[in-house]
Amino acid sequence: MEIIVTDENDERFIEFCKSFGCSVEGPQIALLLNNYKKTVGCASFKAYDSKSAEITTLFLNSYDNREKISYKLIRQLEKIAMDYEFKSVVVNFDSREDILVEIFEKLDYQFVDELLMKKEFKSLI
Repeated sequence: MEIIVTDENDERFIEFCKSFGCSVEGPQIALLLNNYKKTVGCASFKAYDSKSAEITTLFLNSYDNREKISYKLIRQLEKIAMDYEFKSVVVNFDSREDILVEIFEKLDYQFVDELLMKKEFKSLI
């Protein structure tokens, strides 16, 4: 599998998001996960505020290895967010019953209010 770093203008990203009924708004860093040249997943983030990035999409085309693929995409987004010098990443949910809540909890995200989870990056200094 190959991760491609792109942006919100990439037609592959736009089409993949549309297949899940999602529209893309605002400048975003996007990841496409390809398997044999076919997109099987995508994830993206945009600036939430001056110190935080917000994960805005995480879609997977397959139930196989869903958790492993999600971890891979989220970890890559976190690395890129750190490269952009963000101090944390947030993710909003429509409900605490969202199937992704458990995955984010395993990756050390914590609820900071009813539907917002956050992960602070630890400083190496």
